[in-house]
Amino acid sequence: MLVSAVRLLGGTLEPVIGTVSFAGWITAAMKLSVLVPTLLLFPLKRWHILARTYAAEGVAALVVLFTFFPGRILATLWPWYGQVLGRVVFFFARLFVPGLSYVSAFTPTLDGPDLDVTILQACSGISGIELFDCLFAFVALLDWNRLRKGRTLVSYFGGIVAMFLGNALRISALVILGNRGFADVIARFHISAGWIFFSAVFVLYLSLTYRKLLVTTS
Repeated sequence: MLVSAVRLLGGTLEPVIGTVSFAGWITAAMKLSVLVPTLLLFPLKRWHILARTYAAEGVAALVVLFTFFPGRILATLWPWYGQVLGRVVFFFARLFVPGLSYVSAFTPTLDGPDLDVTILQACSGISGIELFDCLFAFVALLDWNRLRKGRTLVSYFGGIVAMFLGNALRISALVILGNRGFADVIARFHISAGWIFFSAVFVLYLSLTYRKLLVTTS
């Protein structure tokens, strides 16, 4: 039935797949419906045994499931998150850039004496979040049997917060340096510099938390 429904509705669903819309979210949820037969046919007692045995792995799987497409989440929240990000950058950068002004819009703009910076959706920090997801997953994969699972989960979400704060600091630095005589350098290297900055934030965060995540042995 699932296969037949997909084949019949393929032309209808194709235009909304991957879009940031209610229909797009429903389509994404429908993709998970292939798990329904397993959920229904597997004995309930067996589920209890699996849940107790693989509780940590189950939590990890849920984290992956709900963060696998962070771009979709940030794009949905951008009308509100973009304003928060713009205000945070403005309040910090204006301490170092006299005359800086804030223009509220779907893509906020900070008008400076030498350089105007528009915060696009691509500047939301999504690249940093995706980089953090990949690197943190790699660390968790290598050290899974030595990790304190609860601390690792908390550390993961703490890292996401750190990347958001790091992104705000990154944009603030662009605004400050761009209006302090480095406008040409910022315009030329701000994209490539982002990956270097996010990598540095990850290394710093991991150096502060890594030892606390490991199970200590006597």
